[in-house]
Amino acid sequence: MTAILRWFTCALLLTCTVASAASPEFANPLVRQRADPHVTLHTDGYYYFTATVPEYDRIELRRARTLDELGKADTKVIWRKHASGPMGNHIWAPELHFIDGKWFMYFTAGTAEDKWAIRLYVIENTSANPMEGTWTERGQLKTGWESFTLDATTFSNAGQRYLVWTQRRPEKDLPATNIYIAKMDTPTSISSAPVQLSTPEHKWEKVKFLVNEAPAALLRNGKVFITYSASATDASYSMGLLTADAGAELLDVASWRKSGDPVFVTSAANGQYGPGHNAFTTTPDGKTDVLVYHARNYRDIKGDSLLDPNRNTRAQVINWRADGSPDFGEPVADRGQIAAKPLFRDPLFDGAADPVLVRNVAKDRWWMFYTSRRATATELPGVSWVHGTRIGIAESSDEGATWHYVGTADITLPIELGGKDATHWAPDIVRADDDVYHMFLTLVPGIFTDWNHPRHIVHLTSTDLLKWDNAQTLKLANEKVIDAAVARLPGGAWRMWYNNEKDNKSIYYADSTDLKTWTDHGRAVADQGGEGPKVFEWKGAWWMITDVWHGLAVYRSPDAKTWTRQSGNLLQQPGQGADDKVMGGHADVVVSGGRAYLFYFTHPGRQGPDAKKDGAEQRRSAIQVTELFHADGKLTVDRDAPTRIVLRND
Repeated sequence: MTAILRWFTCALLLTCTVASAASPEFANPLVRQRADPHVTLHTDGYYYFTATVPEYDRIELRRARTLDELGKADTKVIWRKHASGPMGNHIWAPELHFIDGKWFMYFTAGTAEDKWAIRLYVIENTSANPMEGTWTERGQLKTGWESFTLDATTFSNAGQRYLVWTQRRPEKDLPATNIYIAKMDTPTSISSAPVQLSTPEHKWEKVKFLVNEAPAALLRNGKVFITYSASATDASYSMGLLTADAGAELLDVASWRKSGDPVFVTSAANGQYGPGHNAFTTTPDGKTDVLVYHARNYRDIKGDSLLDPNRNTRAQVINWRADGSPDFGEPVADRGQIAAKPLFRDPLFDGAADPVLVRNVAKDRWWMFYTSRRATATELPGVSWVHGTRIGIAESSDEGATWHYVGTADITLPIELGGKDATHWAPDIVRADDDVYHMFLTLVPGIFTDWNHPRHIVHLTSTDLLKWDNAQTLKLANEKVIDAAVARLPGGAWRMWYNNEKDNKSIYYADSTDLKTWTDHGRAVADQGGEGPKVFEWKGAWWMITDVWHGLAVYRSPDAKTWTRQSGNLLQQPGQGADDKVMGGHADVVVSGGRAYLFYFTHPGRQGPDAKKDGAEQRRSAIQVTELFHADGKLTVDRDAPTRIVLRND
């Protein structure tokens, strides 16, 4: 064998080894608005999933062949809270366990009359499939004394089953919740006195509240590992670790070692806040250990964190150190779902264009505003099909992966601006510090068959993103300006970029401190004509993207004033996806969680021998999305690659 062949063989073997050893990644978040997750991989090949629901009123169960499929799996309510008495409130932290041929669901519940009088309860199902059959209440799981009790889990070691749970001592002057362990003689009872394994003692366990809770057991490498969660259920929530030798006396507190530092904490860089209340499972082949946990994708919470529903279930692989201890690393960034392609089509006139996205804070949803061109309307002369338009609204409830039609923006305009007959184009929307939304709308005062008419940028305000009023025409370069894009500068002021159609369609800019009164500064970019500017800050620079009718031009700036054009255009070459086999135009960019997403529109029918015809197929348009990438000071896209999107609410 020659040296070159030997080298090639070794390189090939190394490549295969690395590829085979690659850790699986999960489509996080797996299940939205489900806290305290528990997953059981059963011998039938299904993952069974249960968790706390935001309403705290029921226990749900679902199953799927993979963890990624859990979010879309059918859900069955197997039990609901009582109308009165015990098990009537605060239904928390269900855990499903298969013991001695039966299914047991352990959960926490308060009384209907006192939601904080919470204790441990059990329901049982003898069916092979826990999604079927009858769940029978087995009553309270007694722990030796009556006090605030929650978060039971169970495991078996060396033929002995144990219960581990959270409880306060009965003395009223001891508010801490602690971790306890006891032997079990049946799946619904303990047979030994409780032993306290952990109490809040470190600073990271005492943020706002004295909390040790949510134990979960993992037996590996001759050890018993018990994770637990500490502190308040906000961004301070984190995980600790208890360790004992599997052969030790587990009811002897001296057998256990407690981590001095948390082992799993908030990662602002990855957009994961308050990770905890975990469970353990494996990949389907049983070879790779997986941590399942909940976390939010934002730090700031209004009001009581227990009333915030957005603790989402996530999963990631557990790595193992040389000494046999688990290395949980840090919470990984959400991968998100694969965005639909096309992302959205307008159901009224099939002419969605000029997208702009904004977070609807009140609804906790992302909204997309767009120009609704009248592509399918018949017998409209000239270019009147792109006049008489309204601003459409679509909504996403899955962080940007899919969108559904909401309606049109209710925009009130005076008669001098065209009133009800005005044409609405290309809005941009920002939210100010007082939670008022500001729209900068391109307005044409009527419906026309040609392009030879005034165009203005009009400022409107709204508190709900639906009804817009207080219309004021902005004093900019002249009476023929379109396509405003507004961004906030580091000092708190605002800057607007727009298209001056009278100056060879150059991009101009203006500044404001109140979003109402603007000072125009003239040209920002004039090396070529372009429209639909979008300006954003990302990767240590300011970026401007403009539609130059041959794809999207990209400019870079250190200060949002001096711009250098990047060679080549984005989206000039047609893609291969549905409705994406043409150039892309008039884009918006959303920077979220350190990633940047490019939303654009296409005219899918403008290809092939019929490209220059003027029919409904050539007029119709669709919204698409792709991810932006940054390397060596340049922006690139791969529009044909699946786009996993996560629009966070930060």
